[in-house]
Amino acid sequence: MTVPFKLVSPAKLIFEGDAELVIAVTTEGEEGILPRHAPFLAALKPGVLRANIIENGASRRLELATGEGFMQALPDRITVLVDKAVTFEDVDVAQTRAELADAPDSAAADFARAKLQLTGHH
Repeated sequence: MTVPFKLVSPAKLIFEGDAELVIAVTTEGEEGILPRHAPFLAALKPGVLRANIIENGASRRLELATGEGFMQALPDRITVLVDKAVTFEDVDVAQTRAELADAPDSAAADFARAKLQLTGHH
């Protein structure tokens, strides 16, 4: 069973398709959303967003480091709006460690930590 899932940043539509599960880091902790979820709205903090998506008829894992944003779940769709999102391939570990050291606030530090978590360099 799947649910339409859309992941959007100001720069681009990151993903639009079907998901079996979406897990995001809300201000209250990790929240997993399945198809037919009760209506739900949450603020997101920087972290790793994970989703089991269907692509070309097969299930695969989508993982991104995301910044602050919002997640809306309705029984028939999930929408995630984030200020920024990067894939594993887009993370420069050395640069991200420097960003973490120089982070001006906790949100910037949390986003840098999420990028390192995505690459396995905690």
